[in-house]
Amino acid sequence: MAPILTREQGRVIRARTGFYDVQHSDIVLRCTLRGTLKRRRRSETGRRIYADPVAVGDQVIFTQLDAEEGVVEEILPRKTKFSRQYAGKQDDIEQVIVANADQIVVVGSTRMPPLNFRTLDRFLILAEAGDMEATICLNKMDLVDPTEREEFTTTFTNYEKLGYQVVYTSIHSSESLDAFRHVLKDQFSVIVGASGVGKSSLLNAIQPDLGLRTGEVGLKTEKGRHTTTLVELFTLEIGGEVADTPGIREIGLWGVDTEYLEYYFPEMEPYLGNCKFNDCAHVAEPDCAIQDAVATGEIHTERYRSYVVLRTGDAAET
Repeated sequence: MAPILTREQGRVIRARTGFYDVQHSDIVLRCTLRGTLKRRRRSETGRRIYADPVAVGDQVIFTQLDAEEGVVEEILPRKTKFSRQYAGKQDDIEQVIVANADQIVVVGSTRMPPLNFRTLDRFLILAEAGDMEATICLNKMDLVDPTEREEFTTTFTNYEKLGYQVVYTSIHSSESLDAFRHVLKDQFSVIVGASGVGKSSLLNAIQPDLGLRTGEVGLKTEKGRHTTTLVELFTLEIGGEVADTPGIREIGLWGVDTEYLEYYFPEMEPYLGNCKFNDCAHVAEPDCAIQDAVATGEIHTERYRSYVVLRTGDAAET
């Protein structure tokens, strides 16, 4: 007589295309996706809707087949998600990177590679689109002199005024690492940023037994090399969990209507409805309240540049 297979609920802690490590109680099973579920995740014409229907952090219903393997039967509704447009030839596929996290921690670096405001602002928009809180971490502060440090602090005061928490870190500063720990404590955090900004190094610094791979930044290109190759969930000794993600170079917005992009820039809200034209794109139109606010310094220039790049699709500015 064949054994009776029971359905249980678990959480995805690691995902590779087609295979998912699902944790239930004190066991971890390597699972695949039930064929009927795969089909339900496609459109009526059979086209893919997701790069992968299952993401790290997903709560799933699974059937255990033996001591090591199982089958995912159902993906439970997500409370939050961090998604981007899939970086492939087809531009209408969603790539859910992490599900059900509490916050995104966007890591940028002062140098090696230099800070990219377009990348930073894209991550902040995706956090809002996925109903997640966002914290900004400016890393490698040891590479700048006091004057540059003051300039960075002045710039990021503008983000703090918008409600974003900002922490300044260096793996060589115990005080800054304490601030980073405080951000992560008792939260389920997604750590995101470009390759080379020091995401894995920061996590290793606050918990050495994680043993995450790190890489050097090329001196000529000032771009990092991918060392994290998959999304994986780690438990922190201080309380909380982190999902370390591969360095992301292409951050296509998903779930964001660029026709209404100004609503993802909270500093623009007080000026909406005050332009001469009701359909003002706030790019080159006359008598634009938002452009006037940029000219008077009420809206930061770098934030406005990010808006224009995303609104117009100007790839040259990314």
